[in-house]
Amino acid sequence: MSHKLSFGHLLGFLLVLSFITGFAVYVLAGATTNKGTTGAIASESAIIMRAEKASCSKYGKYASLSTLEDEGLLAHKPVYNSVVYIPGTGCGTIVIGSPAYQSPAG
Repeated sequence: MSHKLSFGHLLGFLLVLSFITGFAVYVLAGATTNKGTTGAIASESAIIMRAEKASCSKYGKYASLSTLEDEGLLAHKPVYNSVVYIPGTGCGTIVIGSPAYQSPAG
């Protein structure tokens, strides 16, 4: 039995890998020392997760951030977090995180 990897699977794997790498650099760079920012990131992540779970329950799949906004499941565009969606069985798979946050200059 041979397994074929489709372009979508490969792209999804690369997106998840880049997210994990970016998040590791983010943590190792000391960006998590600002408790206010890390609290905002965690709060926003929880809001996104609730919206994604509502989408999964209502439509049977996770959705992009813009779709969540269009459907009224997300009140505003996230500031700190991004979502990587990988289609699959059930609702699919999502990875929510904030790998690229940088403090405003000066």
